[in-house]
Amino acid sequence: MAGKILIVTGEFDSTADLMVVCLRARNIPFERFHPQDIPRDATISLSYGPDRAPVATLRDLSGPVEWSQFSSVWYRRPEPFSLAKTLTPEEQEFAWHECTAVVQGLYRAFDAFWVNHPDKIRVAESKPLQLTLAHKLGFAIPRTLFTNDPEALGRFFEECKGRVVYKSMTQGVLGKSGQQSVYTSRLTAEHVQQADLLKNSPGLFQQEITKACDLRITVIGDRVFPVEIRSQSNPESIVDWRRGEVPRMEHKPHQLPAEIERRCLALNERLGLNYSAIDMILTPDGEYVFLEINPTGQFGWIQDVTGLPLIDTLADLLVGEGA
Repeated sequence: MAGKILIVTGEFDSTADLMVVCLRARNIPFERFHPQDIPRDATISLSYGPDRAPVATLRDLSGPVEWSQFSSVWYRRPEPFSLAKTLTPEEQEFAWHECTAVVQGLYRAFDAFWVNHPDKIRVAESKPLQLTLAHKLGFAIPRTLFTNDPEALGRFFEECKGRVVYKSMTQGVLGKSGQQSVYTSRLTAEHVQQADLLKNSPGLFQQEITKACDLRITVIGDRVFPVEIRSQSNPESIVDWRRGEVPRMEHKPHQLPAEIERRCLALNERLGLNYSAIDMILTPDGEYVFLEINPTGQFGWIQDVTGLPLIDTLADLLVGEGA
């Protein structure tokens, strides 16, 4: 019999809330754990001895639970640790590293089926790695440059005839609160003239591809759910669909060519992922162009606007693989 499902996320996660409703309706046992409550409102204990197996115990305000009860873990979007404000900056840095060490130690030392393991997530978030693997698998990809060299950017801008966009290489937010987003934006000649700013931070630049629509492809286990996002009818969302009122955009399920679907599954397998959200472009000529893969990408709104059974499919995966 399968054990409990552990949901590792933040306190305010509407997608995790949907999963909680689903699991309760199906009478599937689970626990929800917020690492942000560590170290003050939640504890982790890893106990070792010469004559017994290691034991891991999580305790929060709802009480203790042993890791051995879990067969599957859904690692969503945990928030930073809640360190005491009375600590000095140096003490906070030390405490943060100690918290990280014990939490990562727990994740690495104790077995479960993961969607997805945080170590796999960290590797998969590398944009250079994503494009390298996508190219090897046969995806069409945009001409791309990662650089902090102003001269290289100038040459790239000319090669692309001025059709270049800037993208962030990481999660695309500013500040510790993560409230300010960094969207994909068009590069202008004026921006290139200010390229000395690259000496402060490298950038990711891509040739802008003309779109018929955006595609959001949710991969859950061996199932693929492609959805068209009709972003091109709104000036705000032409370059980056996230800039528009996403729930109000037209969304509809899309039929991928079998080979593109196979490549999506192969990319997940190469990265060791059991879930991902892949962003692609469908051009007016019918070409599928890979942009990126998001190992913890959002999907709650996709289910809301299309009716696709994403939460139930993920629950099936967590239950089935944890059995």
